Amino acid sequence: MATQAARAGRLELADIVRAHADQLDGLSAGQRRVLQAIAQCRTATLGGHRRQCEACGHEEISYNSCRDRHCPKCQGLDEARWVEAQQRELLPVQYFHIVFTVPTELHPLFLTAPSVAYKLLFMAAAKTLEEVAHRRLGATIGFTAVLHTWTQLLLYHPHIHCIVPGGGLDPEETRWVPARRDFFLPVRVLSEVFRGKLLSLLEKALDRGKIRGGPDENPRRLLKRAARKKWVVYSKPPFAGPQQVLAYLGRYAYRIALSNDRLVGLQNGQVTFRWKDRAHGNAPRLATLDAEAFLRRFLLHVLPRRFVRIRHYGFLANSVRQERLPKVRELLGQPAAAPRSQAPKEPEPWEAMVLRLTGKDVTRCPRCGVGHLLVVEELPALSVAWDLTHRARSP
Repeated sequence: MATQAARAGRLELADIVRAHADQLDGLSAGQRRVLQAIAQCRTATLGGHRRQCEACGHEEISYNSCRDRHCPKCQGLDEARWVEAQQRELLPVQYFHIVFTVPTELHPLFLTAPSVAYKLLFMAAAKTLEEVAHRRLGATIGFTAVLHTWTQLLLYHPHIHCIVPGGGLDPEETRWVPARRDFFLPVRVLSEVFRGKLLSLLEKALDRGKIRGGPDENPRRLLKRAARKKWVVYSKPPFAGPQQVLAYLGRYAYRIALSNDRLVGLQNGQVTFRWKDRAHGNAPRLATLDAEAFLRRFLLHVLPRRFVRIRHYGFLANSVRQERLPKVRELLGQPAAAPRSQAPKEPEPWEAMVLRLTGKDVTRCPRCGVGHLLVVEELPALSVAWDLTHRARSP
């Protein structure tokens, strides 16, 4: 089941999964699904198509992608489409980046009930920003929030990134209230409010049996420990301009725990990968883990099925955006964006999108450089699928 990258000698996460995932036990159904998708991505198992150059007859076979959101090979087009959609909604104001982190004392609760805990994390971060902005700015703000769960070493570290336009609507929605250019909201106040809100939400979830905690930890004791700590909410320097905001959104919205280009080697059951040491100015480092430990770390970051990890709030919330965003643009003196109804209803073919964004025609024949590669045969998916035990089974 060799992929093009593997044949070219580049190590992929899929290679590690196929070689070592059978060592793992105690996996959830979701984790097994993700491993299977990654292992099968762009292989004959998923089917594909044969293309032939209309000029010289050169042929190539391309296999289908798994489209799983945890797969390192399947994020590029979704990211590009999403960034284009966000570009239409950028405002001519300063943007701020605020990060809400969860103390380690609460990690066991999050790991036992991730769907509930992540939902409460979003709620606490959103309510904190909205409440403090209302108090300090006297305004209704809008923002985009993105959930991440990892560190550079793939350790568990749930946190929310919020990208916030610097200002908001006054209560009558007749005036834009700007924030200071170098300061949005006090992080000390944000930290205290966030701590109170998340702990309260988690306690209510415990009361209702939505979260139970692990077998070795008393969940209410964990809450008490977390309540005694200083919590970390930090604000990064404002973005330099709209293009920096877009670049950041693209990187963070569809970023996954590990990209293939960080993988260095797989030898004797040991995986070596690159990471950036944040504590020392993002200095490049190498880490080596046993393959089983490496895969288990990666699987910590598999999201609950259908969980939405990019959310919009305030005047950017999906329920009010169409009504409030034009009002914000008007108050800021910005021309109205083209109505969404003018956008094409059918998804743009990926080949056309790559050509438009990069100028590269991926259908151009790599051999003669004159003709285009046209699909001449559809290749069906195989009747035998890959599984964790490497035994054949019906897909």
